[in-house]
Amino acid sequence: MHLVIGILAFFGYAYLLGLIRETTTETFVLGFFAVAAGSIMPDILEAPTSWKHRGIFHSKRVLKCMVGIFGITAAISLLPSPLIPHASIVYGLSCFALGYLFHLLADSTTKTGLPE
Repeated sequence: MHLVIGILAFFGYAYLLGLIRETTTETFVLGFFAVAAGSIMPDILEAPTSWKHRGIFHSKRVLKCMVGIFGITAAISLLPSPLIPHASIVYGLSCFALGYLFHLLADSTTKTGLPE
């Protein structure tokens, strides 16, 4: 389910970014795989072997970090490409953070929620 939520968020992000600046197929594919990786990364780092699997990588602290990373990298991605060294890396990082962020947001709506 986390993968589906992350990909849906990515489609919205890619659409909005496409309205602001030109994107390529390669950029879209990079973002797609980066958001997919981010969407499943918390469960790779802390495998859901029991209902108590939520540790630091599923915490509110990391949620705040991902909000910051996504916000900064998304803002940088809005700049014209010649101004950004390694623009595709910045875009990929923003997509990864987006996937991770939506994973944590989805987990926060469960009965267990996120630890501090």
